[in-house]
Amino acid sequence: MIGTQFRAYREAKGMTQKEVAEKLCVGQTMIAQVELGMKMPSVMLVKLAAELFGCTTDDLIVGRAQDSA
Repeated sequence: MIGTQFRAYREAKGMTQKEVAEKLCVGQTMIAQVELGMKMPSVMLVKLAAELFGCTTDDLIVGRAQDSA
């Protein structure tokens, strides 16, 4: 789930994996692996990514709640 959310927020910001990796001080491979569900990001990486994407850590981990109305 976090990989899907990570990718959606990255694409919504119009950023490449490489750009996100540079901002978060990790390799582009790490970003790709997180998005593909091959690796789980550290708590610190999730926190930094949420700040970069302008969302909460919960948004990245579990996704935004859908309106039921």
